[in-house]
Amino acid sequence: MDTPVREVVKKLIDGLGPQTGIVRVYAYGSRVRGDYGPGSDLDLLVEVREVTAAAKRRILDRAWELSLEEGYVISAAIVSQEAFEAGPLSVSQYARNVRREGIEVAA
Repeated sequence: MDTPVREVVKKLIDGLGPQTGIVRVYAYGSRVRGDYGPGSDLDLLVEVREVTAAAKRRILDRAWELSLEEGYVISAAIVSQEAFEAGPLSVSQYARNVRREGIEVAA
């Protein structure tokens, strides 16, 4: 049986620590809706205070580790808090879909 999505996101956050600057994580897509198949990934939007190369690498490495543990791919889009809340991304169809169908998990 699959690990519940919230638990997987908690593992991601707990495995990173505060130095990555995670503000919140949104899980969205077929695994959240419950209509996923055997090859479906878990889609995450990771909102950070500032996107840095180091934070990005740590988040993507941790997502890959969890992918191996869980048996499915965990895809993480990493965006800055400013971009997601006030930049052009904030009014995009992508951001609206994430907010509408996603599960928000605060860090």
